Amino acid sequence: MTRFIEKFSSDKKLIRSAVFIAKVLVVYLVWKMLFLFLNREGTILNAYWVRFTDWFAYTTIYPAALILQKIFGYELVYNHRNIIISGTPGLFLANHCLGVSVCVIFSGFILAYKGKWVHKLWYIPFGVFCIYLVNVIRLTGLGFVQNNYSDYFFELAHTRVYLLMSYGMFFLLIILWMNRFSKK
Repeated sequence: MTRFIEKFSSDKKLIRSAVFIAKVLVVYLVWKMLFLFLNREGTILNAYWVRFTDWFAYTTIYPAALILQKIFGYELVYNHRNIIISGTPGLFLANHCLGVSVCVIFSGFILAYKGKWVHKLWYIPFGVFCIYLVNVIRLTGLGFVQNNYSDYFFELAHTRVYLLMSYGMFFLLIILWMNRFSKK
C-alpha cells in the first residue's frame, strides 16, 4: 500500500488526472444538489427555475415548429412545451429533454480541464449553443419521424438515435477542447 501511495504521489500526470476527476465530480454533485433544490416547490429559486425552463423550452420548440411548418409544410399548433402536428399525438418537451444538465456538465468539464481562460470564456457558450442546436434538430427530427413513420421508429429515434446525437455532440466538443484548446 505504501508503494502505491509513493508511486501515486510522485506521478504528476496521475495527480493531475485525479484532481481533474475530483473537480468534475464536485461540479456534478453541486449541480445535482442545486437541481434538487431548484425543483423543490416552495423554494425561492423554484419560481425562477420554472420560468427559465419554460423560456428555454419555448426557444427550442419555436424554431423546430417553424421548420416543421415552413419547410416541411405540416399543419401544426405549438406552445411553450408542445408541438402537435395534425394527425399525430404530438411532442411534449419535458425539463429533462432540454439539455440543461448536459450543458452544465459540459461547462463544468471545460472549467475543470486545463486551458486558457480566454478560450474557456468563448468555448463554453459556443458548446452550449451547439448542444442547443442539436436539440432543435432532434425535436424537428422527432416531429418528422412521428408524422411519417410508425410508432416503433419514433420510439427508436426518441430513445436511441437522438440520444446518441446529443451525447455525440457533447463528446465531440470535449475532444475538440482537449485536442485544440487545452494547451497552456
